[in-house]
Amino acid sequence: MPMLDRGPAQPIVIAGDWHGDQGWALAVIRSAARSGAQTILHVGDFALDWPGLKRARYEDRLNRRLIECDIELIVSGGNHDNWDTLMSLSPQEDGLGTFRSNIRVLPRGGRAQIGGLTIGALGGAYSVDQEHRTEGKDWWANEEPSESEAQRLVDGGPVDVLLTHDAPAGVAIAEKFDLPIDVRRRADRTRTLLREVVDSLVPPHVFCGHWHQRRSQEIIHRDGRITRVDVLDKEKSRVGNAVLVWPDEVPLRVEPLVVRG
Repeated sequence: MPMLDRGPAQPIVIAGDWHGDQGWALAVIRSAARSGAQTILHVGDFALDWPGLKRARYEDRLNRRLIECDIELIVSGGNHDNWDTLMSLSPQEDGLGTFRSNIRVLPRGGRAQIGGLTIGALGGAYSVDQEHRTEGKDWWANEEPSESEAQRLVDGGPVDVLLTHDAPAGVAIAEKFDLPIDVRRRADRTRTLLREVVDSLVPPHVFCGHWHQRRSQEIIHRDGRITRVDVLDKEKSRVGNAVLVWPDEVPLRVEPLVVRG
């Protein structure tokens, strides 16, 4: 698989949920450019190909700015992305699908070499409010990762970084909703599946979003190895929505990207 190598000293930006907020997305791109990054990894709820007034216009505007800044944005989908579109994008030799010239997609269960790191993805999550949404408009039935996608990722072998949307089971999250027990159990299926993948692959780093809060926690495995899980906040969080990571350092140095503008 060809390597998207941007140079040893350049950081990679990893960002969380933007929910189609064009102004915020442009501010993150500008801040990433100031940091020297040429790659942004997005953990989902980007609002990719979201039907409505911003459809195409949102991605086209961002793509123009990404071209100007010489930055490639790579999206691993969330539960608020158009999964019909995501799953229609065939991976190319580098493991990525192409939505726009500088907006690319890391398929669920797929992997790519980025900055010398093996990046795996198992995006998607259960929408706890789906009964209030309309399929094909603001909700997609294939939003959750499947066991077969998880197995494909595990069968591919170790990864340096795992991108998910939901947080693996065992990561402490401040829950903001009092959910019915059946909804909670359904949502936890994804978290349990992600934890099984983490226990199998033991990635040094997991980055996710979904919960609209910034948290960091270590999972200590039975053999003593450690997985650091970074949960990223949503748009408008100037120090919690995105981080800088340096791919030439082991373990990865993770610092906030302060979003300005």
